Amino acid sequence: MIERNHEVRQGAIAALLSVAALTGSIYTGKALDYRDVFIPGTTINGIEADGRTVEEMEELLGEYRIDVAFRDGKDAAIEGSDIDFHYVSDGSLDRILKAQNPFMWLYGVYQGTSYEIREDKAYDEEKLISILQGLPQMQKSDMIAPEDAYLDYRDGEFQVIPEVEGTTLDTDKAEQAVTEAIRAEKEKIDIAQTEGMYSEPEVRKDDEELCRDAEQLNDLAGARIEYELPGGDTKVLDGPALREWLEVDDDGNYYRDDDEWDACIADFVKELAEEVDTVYSEHPFTTHDGEEIMLPGKGYYGYRLDKSAETEELWEELDNNEQLKREPNYSRTEAADPDDNHGFGGDYVEVDLSLQHLWIYKDGETVFETDVVSGNNDSEHRTPAGAFFAYDKKRNTVLRGDKQDDGEWGYETPVDYWIRLTDTGIGLHDADWRYSFGGSIWRWNGSHGCINIPPWAMPTIFEMVDTNMPVAVHYGDTQ
Repeated sequence: MIERNHEVRQGAIAALLSVAALTGSIYTGKALDYRDVFIPGTTINGIEADGRTVEEMEELLGEYRIDVAFRDGKDAAIEGSDIDFHYVSDGSLDRILKAQNPFMWLYGVYQGTSYEIREDKAYDEEKLISILQGLPQMQKSDMIAPEDAYLDYRDGEFQVIPEVEGTTLDTDKAEQAVTEAIRAEKEKIDIAQTEGMYSEPEVRKDDEELCRDAEQLNDLAGARIEYELPGGDTKVLDGPALREWLEVDDDGNYYRDDDEWDACIADFVKELAEEVDTVYSEHPFTTHDGEEIMLPGKGYYGYRLDKSAETEELWEELDNNEQLKREPNYSRTEAADPDDNHGFGGDYVEVDLSLQHLWIYKDGETVFETDVVSGNNDSEHRTPAGAFFAYDKKRNTVLRGDKQDDGEWGYETPVDYWIRLTDTGIGLHDADWRYSFGGSIWRWNGSHGCINIPPWAMPTIFEMVDTNMPVAVHYGDTQ
């Protein structure tokens, strides 16, 4: 029994020795693996060195990248490898490796050892400058010059338009700043936030003078009147024009000079009248046979600005800084838009003095026509051609010529129907003393200037022609 126990003990001892030998062999083998690399738990300058060679650690210590931020919001990344950035060895890593005991590797797993060594770095500065000079932000041709804040009229008001910072960069300063950042191993440099790198605008949006001018101009010249003109055209009177009407004192403040302001309004109303008035102007017209002609500028038909009413309304609108759209104040208007039969519309009268014939149109169609006799063919009595309108209508009136020196009228002619075309006494009326109309009677036996109408036709014409109806009077090719 004793021998049996002895054998068991001997076996156990042998097994333990075998395990110990194996463990020792494994531990020793592991220690031998750490002869040329750093043992576990080794940290050098914050980098885990476990299992790394000196060369691998040198490479890790030489890793580098810097981001360069520019004003355009785009960053440029410069990799250390692009500029040959590297760690310059002073032997510290070799000394640490040689000083370590590989057989302490297990101790390192649990305890670890940290080292701080000097890091000398180097890079190729020529490569760095070449990269920097190749960046788009460093190209003078791509740089945007700074712009000062300024005053402008937009969306119906004077506004201070903010400055433009621009991207005009001092490339020499930028190169120096990046170089210094790399020497300091910074991971980022914001060129946009580095003072003195960019050219700056001289005037900014909070400029006291600009803000003052905007406030004064919006108070004095903040109105905007958009005139809707015949034919769909528009004319605008707003801030930029009104600004020119203001005066500026010695301190740069805007103000209204009442006399100058009134004179500017008068000039504007006169200019507006020149644009819209068609009274006494040549007027296009399509004749009964489709010919396009120009009626002489002698008639009273057309648009005519009421300057007094327009001046009064405009003054009040400007004083209240109103912004609106409206038509001008007219004392006369045409019957239709200019694109509707040249403003005559569909209801009008046409008199062809060469043919001695009259037509009445309703909705663009002829509804009545008759021969007539116009003024005698001489300089004193020849009926004027032009664009007129039915000025007024009367029944049972007496037409009179000029008053003579003896107090008598040149003539007195009673008529049953009278439609006046001009304020000089030219119009349409019945002529019961005539027995024939049309033809060439007007050349040798015409009227004093009026258009004589057959008595049978005049009641119908009087009924059909409304006050203000357009009347086109023209001479054709036959004179």
